[in-house]
Amino acid sequence: MRTIACALTVFLWFPPANTMAERQSSFEKEIQQYAKEFGGRVGVAAKSMATGESILINADTLFPTASVIKLPVLVELFYQFHGGKLSPGQPIALLDSVKKPGSGILQFLHGGQTLQLIDIATLMIILSDNTATNYVIDQLGNQHDEKLEAVNNRMRSLGLKNTKLLNKLYSFATKKKTEEAQRFGIGVSCPKDMMVLLEKIVRGDIISKSSSDSIIAIMRKQQDFQQAARLLPFAEDTTLWIANKTGSLDDRKIDAGIVSSSRGTYVFAIFCDNSQDLGEHLDNKATLAVAKISRLLYDHFIR
Repeated sequence: MRTIACALTVFLWFPPANTMAERQSSFEKEIQQYAKEFGGRVGVAAKSMATGESILINADTLFPTASVIKLPVLVELFYQFHGGKLSPGQPIALLDSVKKPGSGILQFLHGGQTLQLIDIATLMIILSDNTATNYVIDQLGNQHDEKLEAVNNRMRSLGLKNTKLLNKLYSFATKKKTEEAQRFGIGVSCPKDMMVLLEKIVRGDIISKSSSDSIIAIMRKQQDFQQAARLLPFAEDTTLWIANKTGSLDDRKIDAGIVSSSRGTYVFAIFCDNSQDLGEHLDNKATLAVAKISRLLYDHFIR
């Protein structure tokens, strides 16, 4: 009996460079059209975790972060948990004197009670609680500048060159008189920086896989569905989930996070600012722009 050996040749197809460039150009045109609708500017950075394909539009441009800066604060908090400087179960006493306005619920609770630090941090992310954010920042160092630099040094060590926490929330007495602080408010970043940070979280590179997973678990409890989550087809794709941090203030709407389903995972950062449509109403044009760009990314990377 003769044995016949067969060689199997596998052909891998990659889209031509010009095709990828055309797709990027098509994305950019559609996204810039959304920018025209709200009268401002847009920056986008998104990356498929399976293929490494990236969408980068004004990705290195500096933008104010609004509350998205709270994600870097959370990352630094977990590093301090890991280093033993802080404990997730550390009790935090709620004081009336520390309450801040804006988003969140701690401002409405009676003073005198205590919550664990990890619960305070969770409120900082899922309800973007401003009072909770200041409580967390206050644990990161002794002096004001030391607290900010704990976050900023950490971001630099992770390769985020343009991301800075510039002040605590509603803390006008400590606001610096620099051009940077006056222009960007509580924080500054760029879409690519946030994409890099989120990629590290997905890959388990923030301390460890368990620490990164804990951060994702908090982000998945996000209660703001007006922006990136708004147009995603959760009913159609039942394995779909989003873990994200939103930011919204006056003329700026930002969302950064992770979208995952059984069909794939990608990270994204969408920044919209200089909007002519101000306020927090449901159909704010910049809010809708973030939602539309988010759906565009989903259709590209997963659908």
